[in-house]
Amino acid sequence: MGATQSRTKMEEVDARDEQQRETIDQQLVSMPRLQRQETFEEKLYRKFSQEPLVPIGCLVTAYFLGSGIKSFYNRDAGRSQKMMRLRVAAQFSTLLIFVGYAGMNAFTMNPRPKQYGTEEDEK
Repeated sequence: MGATQSRTKMEEVDARDEQQRETIDQQLVSMPRLQRQETFEEKLYRKFSQEPLVPIGCLVTAYFLGSGIKSFYNRDAGRSQKMMRLRVAAQFSTLLIFVGYAGMNAFTMNPRPKQYGTEEDEK
């Protein structure tokens, strides 16, 4: 009696293993296609064209920082203080712009994103 029960349990395990193999095979069929990895220059150009206000904000911040340090070096305390305050404002606005772009990209209006491995892609 024990031998027949162990055989049926082994058959159940084999059946489960076969089902798992089938699901894995189905998942492998629907895997996305590999694409060429973009270079640093391509990614930089793509990001600058998608979000042009972020690098502009970074340059403005760097300008105010440099001007503030130069004013501090020349012992012009009033101008140095003004430049540092403008630097903080430029940093804050750049951060808000960055968060705005991130939020805009997170909430796309595409209800169904493009799926790879579908019949439409193969046509």
